[in-house]
Amino acid sequence: MKKKDLLFTFDYELFLGENSGSVKNCIIEPTEKVIEILDEFKVKAIFFVDCTYLYQLKKKSIEFPKASEDLKKIIDQIHELVLSGHDIYPHIHPHWVDAQYDPSKNQWSLLNIDKYRFDSLSASEQDIVFRSSVAYLTDIIKYVKKDYKLNCYRAGGWCIQPFSNFYTFFKEYQIEAEFSVLGGSCKDTNASKFDFSFVEPNSKPYYFEDNVVQKIDNGTFKQYPISSIRLKKKSILNELSKRVLWRIPLGQKHGDGRGVMFKSKIGNTDYDNTMEMASIENMTIVKLAKYKSFLKSNSYMQLISHPKMLSPHNLYVLRKFLIFADNKFMINTDWRKIRF
Repeated sequence: MKKKDLLFTFDYELFLGENSGSVKNCIIEPTEKVIEILDEFKVKAIFFVDCTYLYQLKKKSIEFPKASEDLKKIIDQIHELVLSGHDIYPHIHPHWVDAQYDPSKNQWSLLNIDKYRFDSLSASEQDIVFRSSVAYLTDIIKYVKKDYKLNCYRAGGWCIQPFSNFYTFFKEYQIEAEFSVLGGSCKDTNASKFDFSFVEPNSKPYYFEDNVVQKIDNGTFKQYPISSIRLKKKSILNELSKRVLWRIPLGQKHGDGRGVMFKSKIGNTDYDNTMEMASIENMTIVKLAKYKSFLKSNSYMQLISHPKMLSPHNLYVLRKFLIFADNKFMINTDWRKIRF
């Protein structure tokens, strides 16, 4: 059987706009549901935990009992994931520093997106946000696994550029692997901004030094790009399935919040017109053949997903995809074992 490197990565977070949604519906329960399926196939996942949120939640937990309950639920689940062999790494959305907490609803509003990008912070703010966020996640994990290494990272909103903002932190914290690049894509919005058009879509992992899109054979850091599925965006079947699924319980996302309203400054790119990031929340029964075909044709595949965005239908299709993968290939889901 052929060997395939298949990474399942998740951004473990609430919604990041008008209404954060609840911890129960956006994080705890959907994570439990996806782990049930992954465990069935002995698949290990990578969870990039929104640790700036956790740091803010910790501060509110001192005063508000519901925030304290939420924090305990998240910490307990992180401990379970680590002890079960799944990976936990930092993920930073800086605009959590301006989030407003409503204790009556036990939810947050993140309408102020002035600090959505790490690059929008001053040098002193970057230092405070990165250190406080990563330190708290470290404390949580080392309570159950003292020798655990937080040596991977994913930037909030994939805003990893310019990498000069992160270079010193990566060196100091011995972060060796980065997971933000979606090859071929480019965004410039009211919140996010990145340009990965210099990396071909579906690039294999590569080394880099001070520029995440410049491959260097002897670079200090490793980049594990997110995969993309080529689609006919105006496919009648795709459009029909979207309209049907969005209207029935089977197709409705588990999360109960509302995210950032992105407004593009550049319009659709070639990538937007022909490609779609590989993701469990983008998986439908109509697209399943595309995902199978991709895995057949490529030795490396990374899916980026969000528990808050998963629907029962997505999980149903994920299980079908894993049955196919398990029957056809030798699957490696450990990023450390991927050869460059």
